[in-house]
Amino acid sequence: MSPKDASRILPAPKSDFVGLEGKAHFATGGEPPLLKVHRQSFERFAADKSGGFDGYWRHWEEADQVRQSLARMTQAEPGDIGLVGNASEAIMRVVASLDWRAGDNVVVPALDYTSGRYALAGLKSRGVDVRLVPGRGWWIERDDILAACDDRTRLVYLSQVNALTGQHHDIAALARGLEGADAVLLVDASHALGVVPVDARASDFVVSCCYKFVLGIHDGILIWNRRRRPDFTPYGAGWASASPGATPADYRLKPDARRVEFGNAGHLGAYLLRDSLAYLESFGIDTIAAHARAQAARLVAGMTALGLEVMTPDDPAQHAANAAFVHPDPEGLTRRAAAENILVWGDNGRIRASAHLFTTEEDVEILLDSLPRLLNGGRPSPEC
Repeated sequence: MSPKDASRILPAPKSDFVGLEGKAHFATGGEPPLLKVHRQSFERFAADKSGGFDGYWRHWEEADQVRQSLARMTQAEPGDIGLVGNASEAIMRVVASLDWRAGDNVVVPALDYTSGRYALAGLKSRGVDVRLVPGRGWWIERDDILAACDDRTRLVYLSQVNALTGQHHDIAALARGLEGADAVLLVDASHALGVVPVDARASDFVVSCCYKFVLGIHDGILIWNRRRRPDFTPYGAGWASASPGATPADYRLKPDARRVEFGNAGHLGAYLLRDSLAYLESFGIDTIAAHARAQAARLVAGMTALGLEVMTPDDPAQHAANAAFVHPDPEGLTRRAAAENILVWGDNGRIRASAHLFTTEEDVEILLDSLPRLLNGGRPSPEC
């Protein structure tokens, strides 16, 4: 189903999801609920798995359908989409493809996700300067990222939506600031894809996991902007990344993003992701974004009103679906909330609540009304 066919009304019915009824689910930033239609996806995969030669090639047809759906969702082309094991692997595919030299530098916000920071930190052994851009409190300023760049900057890494704080970044504006430089712009869209618009045309590479807002499982996506960076050659190869006709001594990489797929794609994940993407497209990403952002704004406002140290910007232009606040015992609060059928995500010294297309206004009220008690160890707050 294409975006122009989107006509469904939000919030999405909780009955469409496995185990979601009776719960206020704000944990999609960590793990989303699966769709009930995924039971049919599993059965379709199992039938093809048992289908021998023809069934095996139907696996690849499912993967190609996923490429088409992702291309529509990201303003890319199907040939730009590579399916890999996870987002961290996708990051390393890009990092390992560059010819690093001593004196080069890379730029990454100190508050950004560990996969990007760790992948770049490994370059220190090659004499590459890893420039960690400090935040201003919990905010990452675009001007600070640009100020850290110079004529030896080879790569800039940024998450479109910060996993820690929920801050949303204008990737197109960052790309404009980098115009004229030769730096590769690598964007992690793991907390954006499936819930807010992602435009792969603005950067050189986009990576994402599949187990968050696109409602899939643990697979990864690498989007190669072939128009901006036509010379991308990943380090290494496998049978699936080579064009037919290779000799025992030589090979040619496939001309599109399938060159990053060294072996079999995650076929089961592709079956599930195909149906997830069709479901999301039936609502339309702009509609989903407007709904999720509205609920996230209510969460940010409610957390602020409770006097919490809110990490997410209150500017609607700088948040997507996540709202987060500082807490000294995030795992304890998460478990207390789960005992009341309220699912949040707690780690790294903070609580994160993620809205999505199934989040209702009542869900938000339940969480905000319960927070004073949950923050007080499950006991009624002194004001009650």
